[in-house]
Amino acid sequence: MKTKILVISAVLGIFMFAGCSTAPGQEQKVEAQSKTVVQPKQEEVKMSTEQAKTKDIVKSESNEIEATESKEVTLAKCLTEKGAKLYTALWCGHCKKQKEAFGDGLEYLDNIDCAEEKGWSQTCKDLDIMGVPTWIFADGTRKTGETSLPDLAKKAGCTY
Repeated sequence: MKTKILVISAVLGIFMFAGCSTAPGQEQKVEAQSKTVVQPKQEEVKMSTEQAKTKDIVKSESNEIEATESKEVTLAKCLTEKGAKLYTALWCGHCKKQKEAFGDGLEYLDNIDCAEEKGWSQTCKDLDIMGVPTWIFADGTRKTGETSLPDLAKKAGCTY
């Protein structure tokens, strides 16, 4: 299947190139030539795991290419698995920066918004959260203020 696609692409490329070089009003004769497409050896296609990580792809055993998740997504999933919760408020600039640091991983965080229309949510009052962003870890310890991702990983026992 790949060979057919390569041959078709090569032939179309010849016609497209020929079409691009023709001046308006001029005709150009194009004869399709038989091209042989050589597939690279399987060893040439393989790349090391380290190379794959730098390109955000991993070659699976079934030869399908899968995207690897970012460090931020992996960290967010780990923090949630380890019971870490982030308490924030929509109007809080530091909270916004803390959440932005996770990029696509934000959706995997256990993030509770303390701000309500009438003030602080009852959940945050019950937990005695006075400032945001606040992280509460499974062991009950807290970290208030913007915290670096490596520090969060270390505190929760995750890798980053």
